[in-house]
Amino acid sequence: MYDHLILVAHEYLDNMEKCAILNKEQPLGKTEFGEHIYKIGGFPSIKIKLPDELNAPPNNSDTKVDLISRMDQVILRLSQWESRVDNINPNYKVKHGGFGWLNTREWYDLVGMHFRHHLRQKGELEQRFVK
Repeated sequence: MYDHLILVAHEYLDNMEKCAILNKEQPLGKTEFGEHIYKIGGFPSIKIKLPDELNAPPNNSDTKVDLISRMDQVILRLSQWESRVDNINPNYKVKHGGFGWLNTREWYDLVGMHFRHHLRQKGELEQRFVK
């Protein structure tokens, strides 16, 4: 799970960087589901089925130290963007396969929404084993 979270966070951060260097506004917006998750501030408590090509198995070979180091890199990248994200034209957007056209702020927020979604799932699984 942590490998998946780290890889996806970097993908979202890369898309933020793409938004930041654009010089053409995108008039299109989010999909209906994209609008919904941003309105509620996160993913609904459902299992989301990804297409097979996006459902690659995680790398489970990293040690705990490796994962912590990789997570620290995500945190560093997020902190470097924190003060800049709202200064980028909100009409500079990059397309997300399921949520539509997202701007820098939306990509930034998606990192946290994605983390919370999986950590909630992890908590639900752990509760099943405690009983």
